[in-house]
Amino acid sequence: MNNKVYLADLTHTGNGIIALTFPLGTAFVASYARKVLGNEFDFRLFKFPDRLSQAIVDDPPLVLAIANYSWNVELGYKLSSWAKNLYPNLIVIFGGPNFPILPKEKIDFLRARSAVDFCIENEGEIGFAELLGKLRDYDFNVDALKQGQEKISNCSYLAGETLVEGGIERILDVNIIPSPYLSGAMDEFFDMPLSPMIETTRGCPFSCTFCADGIASKNKVAKFESERVRDELHYMAERMKNVDELTVTDLNFGMYKWDAETARYIAEVQAEHGWPSLIRASAGKNRPERIMETASLLKGSWVIGSSVQSSDQEVLKNIKRSNISTDAYSEYMVFMKNLDKNAKTYSEIILALPGDTKEKHFESLRYGIDSRINSMRMFQAILLVGTEMASEETREKYELLTRFRVIPGGVGVYEFGDQRVPVAEIEEIIVGSKDMPFEDYVSCRVMNLLVETYHNNALFEEVFSALWAMDILPFDFLTYLYEHDEMYTPRMREILASFVSATTDDLFHSYQEAESSALSDDRIDGYLSGELGSNELLVHKAALYEELDNLLNVLVQTAKMYLAEQGLLTDAAGEYLDQLGRFLWCTKREIQNTSLETEERFSYDFGAINELNFEVHPNDVKREDEEIRLRFFHTASQQAQIQNAVNLYGNHPGGISRMIYQQNLKPLYRAFEPV
Repeated sequence: MNNKVYLADLTHTGNGIIALTFPLGTAFVASYARKVLGNEFDFRLFKFPDRLSQAIVDDPPLVLAIANYSWNVELGYKLSSWAKNLYPNLIVIFGGPNFPILPKEKIDFLRARSAVDFCIENEGEIGFAELLGKLRDYDFNVDALKQGQEKISNCSYLAGETLVEGGIERILDVNIIPSPYLSGAMDEFFDMPLSPMIETTRGCPFSCTFCADGIASKNKVAKFESERVRDELHYMAERMKNVDELTVTDLNFGMYKWDAETARYIAEVQAEHGWPSLIRASAGKNRPERIMETASLLKGSWVIGSSVQSSDQEVLKNIKRSNISTDAYSEYMVFMKNLDKNAKTYSEIILALPGDTKEKHFESLRYGIDSRINSMRMFQAILLVGTEMASEETREKYELLTRFRVIPGGVGVYEFGDQRVPVAEIEEIIVGSKDMPFEDYVSCRVMNLLVETYHNNALFEEVFSALWAMDILPFDFLTYLYEHDEMYTPRMREILASFVSATTDDLFHSYQEAESSALSDDRIDGYLSGELGSNELLVHKAALYEELDNLLNVLVQTAKMYLAEQGLLTDAAGEYLDQLGRFLWCTKREIQNTSLETEERFSYDFGAINELNFEVHPNDVKREDEEIRLRFFHTASQQAQIQNAVNLYGNHPGGISRMIYQQNLKPLYRAFEPV
């Protein structure tokens, strides 16, 4: 009997790999099912659509299970439909967070996707294993099972026109799920250009309305045993190839007392294997003292931040959001800066949430930037299936103006057997409301680009440090820069105009309109080449970064104009800013070009200034009697880390723009030494 079960967490590959991570969630589902059902089934994991479609042709499975997320739902469904046309008795199961909560919406979802036999919601392990067991009992006769209207945990399906729903169950002792790493089930993915993930806790105590993890059934937090986590970390480190990153998938890392123990294990692996050099994890929203303890153990390798989403209390109330206190937030950001001057800190905010305004959005930016966060991650509000924010009630209450757009990197043309299948992923975003006119939304996006360009990843941190020393708040100056676009070069204005066009032109009134446009003969090649459908914020930041010399000149000249208006500009301050601009150009241009070396002469001892983290008042900096000649270069360790990053992100649709966004660039800016 055919007992093959294929499970896939698919990623688009039409213009690079959109999801550069191991299929951890799917692997957990397979591991638990294998434990419950023993050797009855042969489970195989897939990440790439070409490998899965070829396996279906060569060795067709009994069951095809697809992880269903907002960024791969169409890819998974079109591949499933093709497979089911090829093999009508194939059983197709969808599972994941991209599934409605309300019964009527579930019915609509299933009716629109008739090739899907069953949908597993919430956590997938219990429902998937129970469903396989029920199918076995019915001799894999889907019609017979549905006629019996069997209720299956965490599972929904249509029996004719009737929706059948099982109750929601969770595994609270997550340690009964065998480790997909330690069992060897993930070994093949170490040979792929992917970054590993690890889960040490599951669940979230918060109830944010925009988040798929904000539902009540996920409120209890379960913990994986520490020794298991330690063993998994060592297992990964021994097999990693040319990837420096690790993602901790916990939703509130650092907030729990056991997170410090996890951090010790990561530090242990770092000391033994030199991996990972970069750790991604969402910091908790409470218990800052624990977060600081965890961060101190990781010594700057954790890219730490807080997803505040907004600093406005009314907006937070509207989305049922609880944030860390302002004082605690500032405290642990200052702590991180003192812990390691090269540490990357970030804050996440979302534009156009219910109740948001232009003024509130700007204040949210100020909240992070003036707390000395060195990267603001600025997102647009997405209406995700199955979230409270996407409900009709919320839409009507706040008069949400929404549009549909192609997900960046979410277009591809795939060979499924002898068929050539075009696919586009579409998302619905908020672009206005009763409180935020569309024009204000666009203005906020322009400010986001300036923040991304001038503030994020410490690209010009040294200039802002000089302004700090003169009692000028960074966001005040950024607002001044935003308001004085007459200072921009023609090329900068051209890039900004292109950004506004990219932000506004590819918005559609319906899902169908967006999909039809993306897949039309005259546009699809543009998406496949990357000319269309890219992340406009990151693409235009990269374009501005290529104009680093002009960016620096605009920054310095605008800073001097601002200081003059404040009565603070002196000859000493002006000269220091001019030479600081030249210094930054030498250290930070063409970051990916590790063979580029530069020599330059300066009237200031930038070695001594660097030891002070550039936190010097320009009027107080001593001008040297003789010029100091410096050589700028990448060290061998920097070259290796940059090459690993290029290897990883070269496979992503965003390419270098994604690398600039994701990587902690501070340790990668050029070193320098006297000549």
